[in-house]
Amino acid sequence: MKNSIYNVKRWAPAIILLWISGAACTKLNVKTYSVLPAAEFWSNPDNIAAGKIGPYTALGNVVGHSGVGNMMEITSDEMVYPTRGTDWYDGGQWARMYYHQNLPSDVDGNVDGCWQGCLGGVSKCNYVILTLQSLPAGTDPNLDADIAEMTALRSIFYYKAMVLFGNFPYVNYAVDPTKVTQTPMAAIFDSLETSLKASIPHLSTTVDNSTYGQVTRYTAFALLARMYLNAKYYTGKDRFADCVTMCDSIINSGKFALEQDYFDCFSGINNQSKENILVVPGSQSGLTFTNGLVQASIEFNSSLTFGIPCCNYGNNGASSTKDFYQYFDTASTYSSNTQQINGRTVHNVLRTFNDQRTGQYLVGQQFQGDGVSNYPPYKNWIVANDDVCCTYDGDASTAATTKIGDNYNSLKSPVIYYDTMAEFTFGTSPAYFRHAGVRNIKYWPQPGLPPNGNMGNAWSVFRLGDVYLMRGEANYWLGNLPDALGDFNTVRQRAYSGSLAHNWALSDLTPDNILQERGRELAWEDVRRIDQIRMQVYTGTPYFTRARSYPPKSADNTDNHTFWLPVPTVEINTNPNLKQNPGY
Repeated sequence: MKNSIYNVKRWAPAIILLWISGAACTKLNVKTYSVLPAAEFWSNPDNIAAGKIGPYTALGNVVGHSGVGNMMEITSDEMVYPTRGTDWYDGGQWARMYYHQNLPSDVDGNVDGCWQGCLGGVSKCNYVILTLQSLPAGTDPNLDADIAEMTALRSIFYYKAMVLFGNFPYVNYAVDPTKVTQTPMAAIFDSLETSLKASIPHLSTTVDNSTYGQVTRYTAFALLARMYLNAKYYTGKDRFADCVTMCDSIINSGKFALEQDYFDCFSGINNQSKENILVVPGSQSGLTFTNGLVQASIEFNSSLTFGIPCCNYGNNGASSTKDFYQYFDTASTYSSNTQQINGRTVHNVLRTFNDQRTGQYLVGQQFQGDGVSNYPPYKNWIVANDDVCCTYDGDASTAATTKIGDNYNSLKSPVIYYDTMAEFTFGTSPAYFRHAGVRNIKYWPQPGLPPNGNMGNAWSVFRLGDVYLMRGEANYWLGNLPDALGDFNTVRQRAYSGSLAHNWALSDLTPDNILQERGRELAWEDVRRIDQIRMQVYTGTPYFTRARSYPPKSADNTDNHTFWLPVPTVEINTNPNLKQNPGY
């Protein structure tokens, strides 16, 4: 059986209209062939799979390079969008996220975009649930399973809203949106737990092509595990034992396995890694979710590394800095080879990182590649050679050299990525600053991207590597140190290509090390913000609110109000029942 959600694109235009209006509008004497009235559409059981596509599309709007995804990452220490000249200024919105200076009145759309992104996903799930519940008995032969699926998916949107805003409107029925009030996050937590547990018996346990990109029972387990790991933050009570139970339900199922190669979790068009529990399938057409993470990060000449013609790919934005990159193990082994380029013998120095995960960042001089032979990026990567320097945009000698450069301000500078970023905007060294910040390429670009530059890599929402780390951390807080150590070393052994030489000892189990290990494994996967806040809640160390060095950022106010975003002014103006979060 083929995937029932993502093979129904022919219904997409009709579904969009149905969600906007609830029913199609028609005129007398005019036949509509592309849009079905809502009642007729939903009364046909064959259409129900297509009817569920809207909420899944909404999930693609809150992951990756989106308002919600950016707020999860840029407010943490692992991502920054510096202002490079006039690039990435955009009214100062990226700086406000990095400096934790978002205000209720921001008009850049990021804070309200997060609010609307989460609430919009909830609304789409509610629409499907309420519609299915109103159908005549027997219309949907899988009614309980479909409602459970949409309920669990809705819980993901609520969870993200709770992470960002704390108290949030919790509405699971038809209601005037101008009359809703916020629900305390402890009550949201309890409601999500109750609804997820009620859904679990009805969710599919099948893990194959037929459930690819869909919520299954294991998605619910993973979400509950993440909720329980952070429970004290939301409810004031630890739930570590429950976190372990949920992780056990996934690990012991035998349905998932760690990839031997870290990058196989993320590479390829709609890759179906055996490690991924829930993904948002990608699309190179741009009609559904498009994975724009790498494109937002690399400088456009860097497209030559991946076998992508220069220079219609790469926006030179999202970077990581020394504050975060210092946690990665850059120890390497080196080798050499030679290649012939236009009659010249070029001697290359190749690097293989001990820790596979370090290869997710581009650092140093960049070189041309074909995107195939240089995958995966942690081993046998060219880091130096005796070739001439450099190619750059518009240079006719593109095929004559391996090194990559650009001609910004006619400086013809080499493209060399630096981890140090001593300022947020251009200062005295514009050529250096243009390439400041290491760039993340874990979602490996496909050679020969279509003209629109869209990447089709599926976005990983939950995966087994995180489950092992969640169980390991929960056992650490419970005092089950041998069990905790086993889980962390399981992940580290994969990272070090099966080597046991880098396993932790019991003395290595500390909150600092646990947070850093999660950073290495889960960089740019939309979890760093909550990881830092959780560790700050449990230890008192200001991981989230502390000052940063690269670029310089002052410590937040000690009242910790920046744990949550402000409620957007535009939402309060629409609905005076909403109350502003403390500190804003």
